[in-house]
Amino acid sequence: MAYWRPSPALAPFVSGYHFYAVDPPAGERHRDVFQPAWFSLRVLRTPATDWTVRVGRGRSQAVPPVALFGPSSAVTWSESDAGEVVGAGLTPLGWMRLTRIAAADWADRVDDPATVFGTDLAQLARDLRASPPEQAPALFDRFLAPLLDRPARAEDRVATMTEALLDPTVQSVRQLAMQVSATERTIERLAQRAFGFAPKLLLRRSRFLRSLHAMWDTDRGERALAIDPGYTDYSHFVREAHAFLGMTPGRFMRIGTPMLARSFALRRERLGSPAQALLDGRPGKR
Repeated sequence: MAYWRPSPALAPFVSGYHFYAVDPPAGERHRDVFQPAWFSLRVLRTPATDWTVRVGRGRSQAVPPVALFGPSSAVTWSESDAGEVVGAGLTPLGWMRLTRIAAADWADRVDDPATVFGTDLAQLARDLRASPPEQAPALFDRFLAPLLDRPARAEDRVATMTEALLDPTVQSVRQLAMQVSATERTIERLAQRAFGFAPKLLLRRSRFLRSLHAMWDTDRGERALAIDPGYTDYSHFVREAHAFLGMTPGRFMRIGTPMLARSFALRRERLGSPAQALLDGRPGKR
């Protein structure tokens, strides 16, 4: 597993690059889980790898050799045989620059990204497979830079909204609209266009992820005290855990998937946050 930052010019648009390699014992499958997140473009360096994912309570599906993971409202369960994958995470601001397609059209979706990235994507995949993993950041930078060099409308509002979603004092759509200096209706449209979900769900997801990671870093006997003050009580938090994890937070933390805890620590060390959806990608904010 490895994580790398993009070039400084791409930092507001690209949350980071990643590499995962798995090699389970013969006849077994590697099982893991991804957190609720924004967008990720992923390329299997081993195209023959049999990789399936399931977002939340959705159906299990095969992941194509080149795949776009849209924004997710729940954890994504992953299962595969041996293989390697490299990927690039995109922020909501990056999505705004990249395409006119509404993020909501890709919500909780994993699919072929050719309609988003164009025909040059095939060459990128060939280059990533022919090069060692540590060359992935330079190859992704070179591919993404020209796609992200044209400003889009409402970028300032998207950046402000991204920051507001990370602010624990912002607990309602009304407060979110005030932070962005826009009407609630404008916030609703912006959320669907750049973030993929309704504002209320985005606030709930951010609050839940803040609490989950605070608990992860807290001694077991004090975890209930670490949750976000926006929850009415611990039972409220547990109900949200069932929505985002499909289980209690305690059970999720005991699962012990091979990569989960390691990815939290490595993301924090290399990218500045244990979760893509909690990362403020603005220059100077990492």
